[in-house]
Amino acid sequence: MPDSAQERTQKPTGRVISKTRNDGQIPQSQEFLSFVSILVLITMITFLAPNMMQWFTNQIRTGMAADTAVFTNTKVFVNFLNAKIVGSTLIMAPIMIALCVAAIAATAFVGNGLNIANNALKLKFDMINPVSGFKKLINIQSGVRLLLSILKFTFVAIIIWVYIKGKLDSFAPLRWVWSFQILTIISKLILGLMIRVCLALFVLGVGDVIFQKWKYTKDLMMTKQEVKEEQKQTEGDPTAKKRQRSAQYAMVVKRIMQEVPKADVILVNPTHYAVALKYDAKTMEAPIMLAKGADHVAEKIREVARAYGVPIIRRPELTRTIYGSVKSGGPIPELLYVAVAEVLAMIYRLRQKV
Repeated sequence: MPDSAQERTQKPTGRVISKTRNDGQIPQSQEFLSFVSILVLITMITFLAPNMMQWFTNQIRTGMAADTAVFTNTKVFVNFLNAKIVGSTLIMAPIMIALCVAAIAATAFVGNGLNIANNALKLKFDMINPVSGFKKLINIQSGVRLLLSILKFTFVAIIIWVYIKGKLDSFAPLRWVWSFQILTIISKLILGLMIRVCLALFVLGVGDVIFQKWKYTKDLMMTKQEVKEEQKQTEGDPTAKKRQRSAQYAMVVKRIMQEVPKADVILVNPTHYAVALKYDAKTMEAPIMLAKGADHVAEKIREVARAYGVPIIRRPELTRTIYGSVKSGGPIPELLYVAVAEVLAMIYRLRQKV
């Protein structure tokens, strides 16, 4: 087999993509997911910051002003702690929900839509095999991913260091301000840091999305032979389909050879359609269509009719109507009785003259 047939130059078919998605293989970008998560976190904190700062300040004050009994009585302390946990959960719930929704949306964006991988949910013993797991850890691809992760971490770390170094002078006055002001200053510093990290992750994320989509398609590229095999599985073997069509045509021709000689008349369109009609007043309630055909089959009907001396009459509209509304061997509809009767009457008159 030539090398060109083995080269993966063909884009993956829809069936291959569907199978890989069902196996859980979709484009994924951890960097883009991190960017979206940080962006949503910054947005939520910006909107909720006043309420959160007020709530945390109140918690500090109530904690410091709490009665001694709260810390000496176990039951009272547990109730006090539960109240703090519930309050913290409620204040953080909107942020957690937003992060979950953002993660799903980011995954769907990178993976070209939401994907529920049924096969990926099945238990596979090789996934819990320590030997195969160790092999995955030490393969070349994992090493490249680790190296890229280190480089990305270094890139983000440099941005953080440059930002913090430029803000060192802001930490000196913190010992002279109130606790609420400390929280405000620190919050602004953290927010500024997160914005810069978010921008860095945006650059990395967009680049990684482009790379992951390209790599996903490249990994699924197919050879010409694989595409042919795929077409055979989905559409059937072209050779077998050709044999099937030949067999069907042979059956049609056989029916034509049997039925057309019995016909009283052949109606034509004149070239695209042909129908063979017969009427016997003694045995039939209505004229019947013995056979019909289009294009090559119509030509075969005309050929057999000429060979057996069956009259051929041009009636384009009537021919098309009968062809489209009557099955082979079926009676002519009542609406067409008059038109067909006129043709048959003409044929009978011609026979009498002969």
